[in-house]
Amino acid sequence: MTNNIQNMKKHTCPTCAGQLRINTELQIYECPFCGVTYDYEYFREDDVLERAERSMKAGEYKSAAEAYDFMLAKEPHNFVALRGKVMIAANAKSMQEFRDPNRLRTLNFSKIDQEIDKAIVASESKGIDYFSKLRELVAAGKEYKEVIMSITKSRNQRKLQVKKIQQFKNAQTNSYVDIGDKKTEVSVHPKDMMVAAIVIYIVWCILVGIMALSLTSGNSTTKATATKNKNTLDYNYNYAPPKYDDALYGYLYQNYELTSDQQIELNSASQEVDRFTADAWGSIVHEVTDDDTSTKKSSKKSSKSSKDDDATTKKKENKSGLWGFLIALIVLPGLGVVGYCIYLKRKLNEIYKIENTIRVYRDQASTTADQILGHEADAVSVRKKISLLYNELTKLDPAPDIQNMAIERGPGLSRRWQ
Repeated sequence: MTNNIQNMKKHTCPTCAGQLRINTELQIYECPFCGVTYDYEYFREDDVLERAERSMKAGEYKSAAEAYDFMLAKEPHNFVALRGKVMIAANAKSMQEFRDPNRLRTLNFSKIDQEIDKAIVASESKGIDYFSKLRELVAAGKEYKEVIMSITKSRNQRKLQVKKIQQFKNAQTNSYVDIGDKKTEVSVHPKDMMVAAIVIYIVWCILVGIMALSLTSGNSTTKATATKNKNTLDYNYNYAPPKYDDALYGYLYQNYELTSDQQIELNSASQEVDRFTADAWGSIVHEVTDDDTSTKKSSKKSSKSSKDDDATTKKKENKSGLWGFLIALIVLPGLGVVGYCIYLKRKLNEIYKIENTIRVYRDQASTTADQILGHEADAVSVRKKISLLYNELTKLDPAPDIQNMAIERGPGLSRRWQ
């Protein structure tokens, strides 16, 4: 633009060849010598809009803005210049960029809204419709930006929720009971371990009960056998009188020669002795038997009572010892199982707590996923809306109509709108 002004300052008056002056208020050239005035367009080497368009395509937005400002100073209603200012605010090289939703959501909406409002105020009827539609298109771009931001936010939120779920799953796995060595290690749920411990304890109690029954039945059989043997010995006990040895008589017969009378006398004497001995032995045996019977009865009675007492005491001691042993076999493992189940219950409570937390995060993740689907549907709808608005905007473009009008009116006006 500076070069344009410098070129303009170099213009000389065609009448007197004097150096022309620029009247910025009237936007004309004045000759201080002959007083002739000329319009800016009369001496321009290149069209301002063409220069602005070339600057726009090259991305030189500052130079293009100067050209459009210069043009709007002359023609405040110039549609191309007004649209060019809107494009500069959007950093767009062409209006085709407004059809891309992703391009629209990167606009500086406050800046471009100001330029659109200025264009609507400065435009004529067809320009007002065009820039109004353009404002709807920019608003749709702003809406698309908000939808994309919502999708991004929801996706980041869901990633965080999924990450939390995975962390709590790892914590849940760590609360399991590890069985085996490092190579064959298996993680078992505390609930399964609790059931297994209780089942093993029940089986153990059944085995202890079977063992107790076998020991009790064995003691009863042993006691009955011992009593039977003892009674058999008592009843088989009897007294026999002493048997005299006939060796003495044999000795007398062998060493002494006895006459028949002597032998008869000896035999009769022997018979008398035998009868006497038998009577004496009978009385002795009878007395001894009576005394022994009474003694045995009394001793047997006392012995029986003492034995009964001893048996009862031993039986009680045996029973108490047996029951103590059985209680030890049942109670001690039971205490161990109870303690282990309490430990497993704590782990189980931790797992239930973690599962509830995971369930909450899963519900949140599901809700977030539904929100993402909803936002994505909104994004599709907004993209369709942008496409529709852009097509309507293209139909409202007054530049082709003005261009056709300029062709009919002459090259000067035509050049102004190209």
